[in-house]
Amino acid sequence: MARIKLEEALEYLWDDIQPSIEKAVREIVPSAEFESKELFRAFLREVGRRRHDWVNIPDNLIDSSF
Repeated sequence: MARIKLEEALEYLWDDIQPSIEKAVREIVPSAEFESKELFRAFLREVGRRRHDWVNIPDNLIDSSF
């Protein structure tokens, strides 16, 4: 089993994840007003509160052959 720093991994994937989070919030709460970057920062804070530092990831979800 591999381990990753979840909060840092999500931050690294900001460009890929942020548009999807924004789209999902606007789909559920169309009238919501927020700064996209602040929404993502709040999301990361919550992840950090629930998960501390390293999290285990099953090997079948990791491809390290690059």
